[in-house]
Amino acid sequence: MTADIANLLSELHRSLFGKMVAVLMYHTGIEELSVSEDIVQEAFAIAVDKWRDAVPEQPDAWLFATIRNLAYNHLKKEKRKQYPAVDQIAADQLLTSDRDLLRVLFSCLQPAYPPRVQLVVVLKYVCGLKTKHIAALLASGEDTISKTLYRWRVEQSRSDFMVAESVGNPDEQKIRMALKVLYVMFTAGYQLSEKGTLTDEQLCEDTLSLLQEMMKMNIVANGEVKALYALLLYNLARAESRTDQLDELTALAGQDRRRWNREMIVVANHYLLLSQKESSVASAWQLEAAIAYKHMHAGRFQETDWQGIASLYEKLVAFNSSPFTKIGQAAALYFGGNEAAAIEILSLLHANRFFRNYHLLHCFWAKMHADRNDTEHALASYKKALSCPVNAFERRFIEKEIGILMRIKH
Repeated sequence: MTADIANLLSELHRSLFGKMVAVLMYHTGIEELSVSEDIVQEAFAIAVDKWRDAVPEQPDAWLFATIRNLAYNHLKKEKRKQYPAVDQIAADQLLTSDRDLLRVLFSCLQPAYPPRVQLVVVLKYVCGLKTKHIAALLASGEDTISKTLYRWRVEQSRSDFMVAESVGNPDEQKIRMALKVLYVMFTAGYQLSEKGTLTDEQLCEDTLSLLQEMMKMNIVANGEVKALYALLLYNLARAESRTDQLDELTALAGQDRRRWNREMIVVANHYLLLSQKESSVASAWQLEAAIAYKHMHAGRFQETDWQGIASLYEKLVAFNSSPFTKIGQAAALYFGGNEAAAIEILSLLHANRFFRNYHLLHCFWAKMHADRNDTEHALASYKKALSCPVNAFERRFIEKEIGILMRIKH
């Protein structure tokens, strides 16, 4: 098999896996997730063999026709009284929507499992990512992801797991869980790849599509859905400016704001406003989106409303006091002129032995030391940052800052 065919199959697996599973679960009478997964995997295995000589004119249609036949044979073997007409699934590929994927998503979200397990399951069954890809996105071992999925499947087989017939009207707990998983999904795809592009642009688009589908539902937490949608659009609007023309990582202060996607920002503004109108009390997602709004509407870094952002962070901490929220609060306080309050927060974060291994914490200390012309301590902090887990872009950025300080020192 040529590299072109292998790449095509990989792209089709990525884009169609979740939809094919949804078709089997909702349009054939097959109720077991494991059976649907096996049929889809078998279809791709057949394609690997059949496409060696020639790729069909409509590869996706060929794959849907193949799962149609495999599903037909499975149901016939199981002697089910009802099974789909021969041509049904071929047509269903056109009918499969994000609503079907949303049904699978909500079915995979089970409070009995830790959020990370739920995320792995969603990345597998909704987004169609292979184990190797999931491991890379989550900075985990492939073996660990495989074991997580295996244990989940075993437990589901014992409890006769079936996806929901409809999304229905999920309670607020499940909606918030879905939003958290979707946010992590987006973040995983939003990371910078070694080429300086999004790690997985399709994953970002899938997340936005699922949020759009959720917004169509008449649910009590629709304001939160819109707020998260706005937040992700704000982030995506400045994705290209995170690296410069030399493909080097650029901090927010140095980003070329002319490269920000203004049309996307306008859309984000619209959904943030709708969110605020639909909610009597600000949610965590609304506060995060409002913080992003203030960043996006500052003409220059120096013109940022840091005091306003610090005020929003103070409210956000009441919802989410994670170290990542706290370091954002510290940054807003520092750039807003309240250095003492920023240092107090950073000192508390530094006492956290887990967060002490986060490179941005040490970069923040280095920034403050450098602003005081304390080159020695700034260099020491940057070197600590280099000892933390960092990607290639982050490493080059830190090394560049060290180089600048070394030139000043000498």
